[in-house]
Amino acid sequence: PTQPPHSLSLFPPTTAMASKLTEWAAANPLVAGVAAAAAASASVLLVSKLVGRAGSVLTITVPATTANLACGFDAFGAAFEFRMELRTSPAPPGNRSTTFTYTGEGAEQAPTGEDNLIWRSALACVRMHAPGRELPKLVIKVHNPVPFGRGLGSSATAIVAGVMLANEQLGLGLTHRQLLDAALEMENHPDNLAPALYGGAVASGVGEDGKSMVRPFCIHPQIKAVVLIPEFEVETKKAREVLPTAYSRSDAVYNIQRAGLLPLALSSRVLDAALIRECMKDRLHQQYRAPLIPGLVECLNLPHTANHPHLVATALSGAGPTILSLGTGDLRGIGGLMSGCMEAKGVKSRVLVLPFACSGATAKWSLW
Repeated sequence: PTQPPHSLSLFPPTTAMASKLTEWAAANPLVAGVAAAAAASASVLLVSKLVGRAGSVLTITVPATTANLACGFDAFGAAFEFRMELRTSPAPPGNRSTTFTYTGEGAEQAPTGEDNLIWRSALACVRMHAPGRELPKLVIKVHNPVPFGRGLGSSATAIVAGVMLANEQLGLGLTHRQLLDAALEMENHPDNLAPALYGGAVASGVGEDGKSMVRPFCIHPQIKAVVLIPEFEVETKKAREVLPTAYSRSDAVYNIQRAGLLPLALSSRVLDAALIRECMKDRLHQQYRAPLIPGLVECLNLPHTANHPHLVATALSGAGPTILSLGTGDLRGIGGLMSGCMEAKGVKSRVLVLPFACSGATAKWSLW
């Protein structure tokens, strides 16, 4: 049989595309049914493109994140391939408000009306980048695997989903930085927001003009994440209240040195686990938050020894209580060590082995 028209995946649907598919079907009887269906789909997509997005379904995904990476307090973050998904469709005629339904984590806690954080974030984006315009009323279905209040960026996933929603629904064409600037209206530190939007690992901050500053960096492909999630929550507000209002010069220098080296160590082509382990130490936040999280100190002190050669480093994830370990193998074994520390303190937990996400938030339109 002749080869199919490969260019179909590279260009928007056209009438010529449908015609080529029809010709290919005639020349290839064994696949005529498939090609004919594809030709029909191309025609439908062309109609959708011509009439616009009205009636279409928008699907947005946003990855969970970890913040700080120990030494990079309020500056470093990374995204996991562990995503919240929402699907939006136009509200039925006569509906005067946007509504949410949830499955997964927080299904009974999340607001189902326009007080939802996703919607409030969308409105903040519109106020910043399209004042005077209005979002359409929508029906939004959310599936959320990211637990609330556990240090995995649950609020960041919602905020980023909201600014993505506004950008797509109004066709604003915003850049990542513009989207992040809008997200900062809802949460004033970008360490979770930036990786949720960009994916991968990022260093981020806020300039004196209030605008975001972001630079991505890589994590060595041999390194994977082991995430231990205790069965209790820690409010970010409470986790910040326990931090001191001032630090000694020696503690500040200690973290600055390690924060300067960590992105380089993680992205080096030659994996230097000892350097990463030394860089992922901290004197600014973890020790002060330890009383809120039984088992944290024991997890941070897990050894990298001949018995545990694959354990690279351990850190508190965000404000906690989730704990992150980086490993190069025996990831379930590392998770077992971490959960053992928690069990010794009488705390139940679960362990996830997660790859780091190469991509950040995504948006895709479809007909259904």
